[in-house]
Amino acid sequence: MISVDGISGDDFAGAGLQRLLTLPQHDLLTLAGDWLGELAPWRNSETLAAISTTMAAESVLSSLFVFGERVAESDVRSEVPGPLLDLLLRARVLSEDSGKVSADYCLVRGDGMSLLAAWRAAGRDTGSYAPWVGTDSMTLSRLVAARRGVRSALDLGCGTGILGLSAARNGADVLSVDVNPECTAATTVNAHVNGLADRLTATEGDIMSLSLDRRFDLVVSNPPCLPLRRGSLGWLAGEAGLDGLEFFWELLRQVPRLLTQDGEALLQAAAYGDERGPFFVPELEAELRRLGVSGRLLLRPSTPPRWPAFAPRDEEQQLTGPLGDEVREYVSRIGATHYYGFVLSVRRDGEGLEVGRFQ
Repeated sequence: MISVDGISGDDFAGAGLQRLLTLPQHDLLTLAGDWLGELAPWRNSETLAAISTTMAAESVLSSLFVFGERVAESDVRSEVPGPLLDLLLRARVLSEDSGKVSADYCLVRGDGMSLLAAWRAAGRDTGSYAPWVGTDSMTLSRLVAARRGVRSALDLGCGTGILGLSAARNGADVLSVDVNPECTAATTVNAHVNGLADRLTATEGDIMSLSLDRRFDLVVSNPPCLPLRRGSLGWLAGEAGLDGLEFFWELLRQVPRLLTQDGEALLQAAAYGDERGPFFVPELEAELRRLGVSGRLLLRPSTPPRWPAFAPRDEEQQLTGPLGDEVREYVSRIGATHYYGFVLSVRRDGEGLEVGRFQ
């Protein structure tokens, strides 16, 4: 698991991490395609064959970070500069075993940045979300990138760091927070890869119980939203209640004390509903009114209710056992026929809720 313990700023500066920027990389939006929701879409054999023609001269690093191949240690040491290899090994981005070197993280191109991300979105092996980039992260990153003039930003549940890095690229001073130390380490490394380490600080913390004594021009979060009862998978973070909104509601309630007077929060999640829209809209209107803030809700195109990813399934991909029974009973009881991804923009000025759709 990636770690930056004992690695100094000078170590990063002398390693030449920018060499990773020259590699052919997975383009997230191209790769998602038909495999959206798969654990590792970039391992699809057809996709890898399609990008094989773009291989640069950096064959060893490309083999490690693009194709996920194990490479002979002697070949790695002959091609990769010593300081860079040493840092990647110390940070546990690369690992050695039986004379072979492998990359525990892949290189993904996301919104003009290069990001080291986990090969799979989450895991039963680590018991938490991994630092992974999905199309939802890309959508929110582009909204962040469009917010010019932001001087300070807070990224809650930072993952790979893509949202905070988008704000830092615009000149903001960024604080990135995650309960998973693997994510804060990945964010730190990605900040150095993209030359933004002087504008971003990553720290470990629980976004559900923050204690910060400062306000921010921009607060952004793409929190866990798996619609499963909290604790049902036993993860450090992931399950967000049967409606998938427990993290969302808690973060929304923190917004007024985190924003500057003219600041904005962007919160992303997903909710059950029907053909008319998400069921939670009336409750959201009431909560915004109670908090004294205004909101604009942008809905993605809906899908049928999806069984939560990563939960145990049978051969027909249906949830199994008591967990499956619990989710099916809940979806049936509330009459859900649609599932909506959304982004909520919140401001301290104004009042009411405007509902729109992504074009």
